[in-house]
Parts: sequence; structure tokens; C-alpha cells
Amino acid sequence: MRIGVHSGDVLSGVIGAAKWQFDIWSKDVDIANRLEATGATGRVHVSQKTLSLLDGEYFFEDGTEKAREDAVLQKHGIRTFLIKSLRAPMHDPRRRMRERQAKKLSEVSKSNFMHNSTLHQYNQVRNQAKLEMCRELDKMPIGRIQLTKVFRRSTRLTQDEIEEETFRRNISSCCLFFRIRNWELQYMKEPDVMLKYSIALAWVIYMGLLTIQLLSKDARYHYWYIDGTTIILLTILLIVSWYKKLWIMYMSDADVSSPSSRLSGFFFRMSDEMQRNVVIRVVMYFLIIFSYCAVAIMQVVGCSSDEDYADLDPSYEERVQCFHPWILTNCMTLVIGMSFLFTRIPFIIKSCFSALIMIGYAVLVVSEFNYIYANSPSTNVNFNAKYSHILLMIITFGIFHLMERQTEFIAKVDYNWKRQLIKKQEDALITNDTIKVLLTNILPTHVADFYLSNQLQNELYYEEYDNVAVMFASIKNFDTDKIGLRVLNEIICDFDDVLNKYSQSLRVEKIKVANWTYMAACGVDVSRSEQVNAPQLKFRNVSLMPNGRRSRYDGARSSNADGVQRVPYGNGSNIALDLDLERGQYEGNVITSGPRISTTQNGSSSNEVVRVMAEFALDLMRTMRRFNTENMQTEYEGSTDYGMLRIGISHGRAMAGVVGISKPHYDIWGNPVNMASRMDSTGVPGRIQVTENTALKLREFNIQCNYRGMTFVKGRGNIPTYIIGTDSEYQFLPHRPPAATKED
Repeated sequence: MRIGVHSGDVLSGVIGAAKWQFDIWSKDVDIANRLEATGATGRVHVSQKTLSLLDGEYFFEDGTEKAREDAVLQKHGIRTFLIKSLRAPMHDPRRRMRERQAKKLSEVSKSNFMHNSTLHQYNQVRNQAKLEMCRELDKMPIGRIQLTKVFRRSTRLTQDEIEEETFRRNISSCCLFFRIRNWELQYMKEPDVMLKYSIALAWVIYMGLLTIQLLSKDARYHYWYIDGTTIILLTILLIVSWYKKLWIMYMSDADVSSPSSRLSGFFFRMSDEMQRNVVIRVVMYFLIIFSYCAVAIMQVVGCSSDEDYADLDPSYEERVQCFHPWILTNCMTLVIGMSFLFTRIPFIIKSCFSALIMIGYAVLVVSEFNYIYANSPSTNVNFNAKYSHILLMIITFGIFHLMERQTEFIAKVDYNWKRQLIKKQEDALITNDTIKVLLTNILPTHVADFYLSNQLQNELYYEEYDNVAVMFASIKNFDTDKIGLRVLNEIICDFDDVLNKYSQSLRVEKIKVANWTYMAACGVDVSRSEQVNAPQLKFRNVSLMPNGRRSRYDGARSSNADGVQRVPYGNGSNIALDLDLERGQYEGNVITSGPRISTTQNGSSSNEVVRVMAEFALDLMRTMRRFNTENMQTEYEGSTDYGMLRIGISHGRAMAGVVGISKPHYDIWGNPVNMASRMDSTGVPGRIQVTENTALKLREFNIQCNYRGMTFVKGRGNIPTYIIGTDSEYQFLPHRPPAATKED
């Protein structure tokens, strides 16, 4: 491994419209790149500026000969050094101090590890669980009263206490209304799933009150008229409120969500509307409570008031036996309790209505039937009997008021938690969508979908393909320090717009942008790896197994269905002869152009990646020329290759996958990647340079590839390279086989 390290200023950011990647640019980045390229194997190659920042902690020696002769390093006056080893502790007192501190920390960690026994770990878990339980109990609205919180406000609040304070500020203390009107309206519009049970209990209580009335007083015809009408109305409400639940329990089907008949559907909708409509609930509430008051007050109908019998003897029995005071009082306490029963009726309505009932009954006791209540049994011998009735009503009202207040508060807390949960779910959906968008803009779509569906973290993921076309396109003579990232971003965005046009069957995938070089590949598609493109070739499926094993798919290799042997790349032999003729390497007397064997459809399909990659490269060159024409007319007027693209293309077997634990990056490896990079670095600005094999495949599609000559390629030596023939509009020129000649 060669490593180059340099220190300096950089520009950092994310550029482009697709496959975002955080990167850095500057001349110092180029210097670090050259330090790596001119370094020595197994050594760290640093600049003088980096060495000065190391504070003399390392031994070093002069840099390599390649670094002293490198044009970029010479241009910036960079002197290089090779790191040898760390200085010994006796040569560096600061290092000795750091080693002593590290040794002390190591001893402390070892002693702590010895104390971490099983019992100690159990105590930690128990204490943590106790702390969590206390925290949850403090959050409950029925928790204990903490006087320290009442008389002393803590300056440091936990997250739970902050949420509780926020909730209490959003609700009024008296009426328990949300201070935000929209919240209160939405809360009132919440369906009352307990309404049917409330109506059922109300029907039972009404029958009880009616029974008390019949047993304590002679029934008259107007009693039966009123009571019968009320019973019929309450029974209808009971049936309608329970209709939806009973239909779902006994008559619904998995395929049918609502009744099909008109009458049944009407009752079903009415039952659902009763639960959802707050106006209907309030009207039913008043109707039921008024019926309770009516059946209770009927006990005193026909009884004389105190003024009618003021001159009579106090022991007159008719006045006393008109109605029983305690029966009426108990009935009214039952009415007050029932008025607090309905859950989704606003708390202020229930409290005010119950208070009116209590005040009205107190007036009845004190003014209208004072003598009857005064002569009724008392709860205490020293306490006036009529005040005992009033006191019972007040106690009943207070108890039910406090209970309903607590219930309403808990309901508001639940609703607030529900709102928070819905908001968090919405935020989670937005976050998931954002993560998916980001992931699909960093990784290819099929790789992102695989990671999202399988929730992999550090598992190996790779793909293997038999034929992938790789392209490197470098923008020449653009200086980041002079132009800035805005120009580079606009250029890369234009390239990405071109990339969007190549998203059909043979998709061009952007791999990365390194400095001023744009890298793309064609053929890295998961669906393509599942096809047998030629009977003679073996294609591998994408490996989706986290254990690194590959699944292979082998088709028929030697013959087709009718048993006829196929020749791979049918016209490849003649094209290979054309290449040899251009290089003068063919040994023979006379070469004539004979009939070519037709290429099978599957074979052409596998080589389409090369043609698509070349077309994409031409589109990039046209886009770059248009950008230069519109934006760079006055820049570098004396330079002929300013802002021109230098492109290299190669194809072959490659492997693709995701590397890294953090900041995962999709990349490809293989011989075509290395060769495409070499074709770019040794290429000609404004031209597309390809390898010999790639030129052979392009000629199968009638694309002209001109022999450039033997080009020195790092790691390969001198190899033949070719330039794709294009006209002034960057259109392909047709292939013209060279004429065969007889050697002397």
C-alpha cells in the first residue's frame, strides 16, 4: 500500500444531481494524490508542511526520485519525505508522558473490569429498571403529589418534565380546554366508542327511576303518556347505537364492510354518525338528562307547597305522605351521577348542567317543600334534615366532578400522546422517505431496495458481471481554485441530466466523481445478470447472500435448441483481422474480405453495453461543448483544449458492490476499470480512446475506430489503442475496413 499525506486548504461539498457524494477539491488534494502516486510501496509519503505539523514525533528520510521529478510537485515547490518510524520514548519527553497516562488508564480499566462481576451487573440493571419505573410513574397524571415541585421549581428539568410542562401550558386549569382552539375542536370530533355503553346504562337507570316512581306514587294517565314516549325514544337510541357493533359481530363478512340492504345500511350509518358527530351526542345527552329530571320531579307533581297549608296543624299527615324526600334526593343524586357518565361530552357542559340540577333541587328543598324536608329523617340529630339533603347533593356533585375532571384530564393526556405519536409517525415516514431518496441517490436503485428490504448493516454485498462497459471522462484545464465549485457543479448537473436519458433497458450508472473526472458504467443491472445473453457464455447472477457465496446460472454453452454449434461473436474474426492489418501484424500473402458470420441476437445484446457507453460519451462531449460556448467564451483564449473532455472506455468482466461500514459507497472493480482509467489518462482531449477489444466490439455496430498506435500504459507496457471516429458534430463515423494488400 502506498500512502500520501499533505496538509492544506480544501473546498468541500456535494455536487451533481444524482449519486451524491461528499468530496473535497483543491490544489492540496492534487498534491496529496501525487504524493500517493509517486510514493513507495509500504511507506507513508508526506510533504514538508505535513512533516512540520507532526512536531518531530517520527524519523524520516528524503522522498522518492519520482516525487522530485513530478511536474505537479515541482510546480508547487513541494519537498517530500518518507516516514521511517516513531521516535523512541527517551527521545520525546511528551511521548513518555502520554504513555504513562495511557498506562494509568489501562490499569484503572483493568481494576474496574475485575469489579464488574455478575452481581454488580445485576444491581446496575435493577437500579436502572427502578429509575425507569419511577420516571414512568412521575409521568402518570394519577401519580403522587410532590410538594417540592409545588413550592420549589427545579432549574434543571428532565425531558419528561419538559414535556409535562409543555402539556400543562397548552391546557386551561379551570375548564380543561386546550388553549389552541384547533386542538380542542379536533378532540371534540374524536369518535366516542363508549357511547353505546353509556346509552345502555342510561336506559337501565331510567327503568330504575321509573320503577321507583311507580312504587312511590299512584300512576296517572299523563305519567304513562310521558314515560311511554321517553321509553320508546331511549329504546330506539339504544338499538341504533348498538346496531353497528352487532352487525360487525354477527352479520359482517370478510369481503363486505357495510350492509348491502337499504334499511340496514341506514341504521349502520346512523350508528356510526352517532359516535362521530359531537352535535348529535350533545343533543342525546340533554334529552336523556331531561328525561331523568322529568321522571324524578313527577314524584312531587300534585303535592301542595308550604303556603297552601300554612294554617294547618304541623302533624297533618297529608303533607308528609305526598312524597318521600329521601327517595327523591337519592333519585336526584343518581341523575347527577348519570350526567357525568358520558365520556365525549365537553367537561364544561357536564359540570354546568349538573350544577344547575343541584341548585334547582336546593331551591326546591328550601323554598317549595321546606316543611316536608325539615320533618324528614336527618343524617345527624343535631343537623337540620333539609340541609342534610342539600349536603348530600353537594357531596355527590363534588365527588363526580373530581372524578370526571380526572377522567377528562387523562383523556386529554391520551389525546396529546396520540397527537405526538401521529406526529412522530409522520416524521418517521418523512424521514424514511428522505432516507430512501438519499440512499437511492447514493446507491443504485436495486442495491438501495435490497438494503432497505433486508435491513443489512455490515454484511458483504457484491455483484459479478461478465460484460460491463466503463467510462472515465476528465475535464481538462479547469482549476478549482480559480473557477470554484459552482462551475463544476453545473457541469456535473448537466452530465446527470444526460444520465437520466439512459435509464431504459441498458442503464448507464453513475459511479462517482473524483476531482474533475466523471466515472460511469453500463451493464451493472441486476435484471441483466439473470439473462443468458449467449449460449456459449456463462453469466452469473447477482450475489445477494450476506455470507459472500455466489449463486450461478449456467445456460447451454455449446449448442442451441436445434443442436447447431454457434460461433461466439460471429464477425469478430474478420474484425480482428482488420485490426491486425492496421497494425501490420498479420502474417500472410493475400487477405480478402470474405462473408462474415452473422452475429446472434443474444451476442449483440451482450455487447450493446459498449455501444450505449460510447453514445453516452458523445452526449457528454456535446453537453460540454455547449456549456463552454454559453459560459466560457473569454476564459483561456489561447488554450485549444480548455474545458474539453478526455474520455477513456473499456469493457470486460467486472465486480460491483458496496464497500465500507460507514458512508457506504457503490463501486466497481476489475480490469475494465483499470483500463478505462488508463485510456483516459493517456488519451487526447476532445477524443474518446478505447482498448483493442472495445474497438472490436464497436466495429460490430459499424462505428469507426482508428488505430492510434502503441501507447504506454502503466502496469501493462505498450499496448495498441484506438480513437473513436467522430465528425464535427460529435456523431459516429461509419466503419470502413482497410483494403487488403499483398506483402512484398
